[in-house]
Parts: sequence; C-alpha cells; structure tokens
Amino acid sequence: LQNMDCECYLLLMSLQETVVGFIGGSAVLNCSSEEPLIKIQDIRVRWSHKDQNVYEIIKGQVSVEKQDPEYRDRTESFPEEYLRGNFSIKLNNLQHTDAGLYKCYIIEESVIKSIVELLIKTPLSIIASFVFQNKC
Repeated sequence: LQNMDCECYLLLMSLQETVVGFIGGSAVLNCSSEEPLIKIQDIRVRWSHKDQNVYEIIKGQVSVEKQDPEYRDRTESFPEEYLRGNFSIKLNNLQHTDAGLYKCYIIEESVIKSIVELLIKTPLSIIASFVFQNKC
C-alpha cells in the first residue's frame, strides 16, 4: 500500500478471480465488501495494476489526481453500488498491456484485498474460405 496514509491495517481476506476480456472491448473487475459499510465517507478504495494507480475512490468520490495516465478516460465505477459495498470497476478499450493481476484495497478500519486476474484475448476474425473442385 504505497502512498497510503500512515495507519495500521489488518488484511481480512484475499480473493482471486479471473476475468477474460478482448482487445478493444471492456471488462468488469469485481471488488466488494461483505461487511455492511455504514459510513461511505470513511472508505477509501484503491485499484492497482503492476504498481500503477488504476482507480481510486476517496470518501465516496472518484479521485483521478494520482491515476496513471494509461487508465485515464478508460475506467469507470458504479457509484450507486458504493453503499452496498461494491467497488467494482469497468475497464474500457482493453489493450494487451492491461493483462495481469489487479488488486483492489477497500480501506476502512481494516483492509479487504481482492485480486482479479484479467486475461486479454484477440477476437477471432472469420475469413471466408472457398472450396474449389477441379473437374478434368
């Protein structure tokens, strides 16, 4: 947790799932707390990928101040879900460099860490094929 406020955190759980996305498409990376979140203003959420800051939610507001430029204008969240403890994000216009492990930290009095692996695939192109019969 680099660049976080100097506080002690307890790792409550670590979950991992795999999401498959396609070049140019979108993928939803899930991150949620099963604990009821009473005060959204006390919550801080940080998404990271390869030590890059992908997305941050501070006190219920999206913060792009420290967001890596590679993710700017390609990420979005679901604010209507925050009170339910859902801090999933949607990553748009997927690129090969987006593949890998994404870590989500939900920071309140303790930390819930969720790990999502994003696999990027190239969409299949259908190529017309013809069968020629040579009659002699």
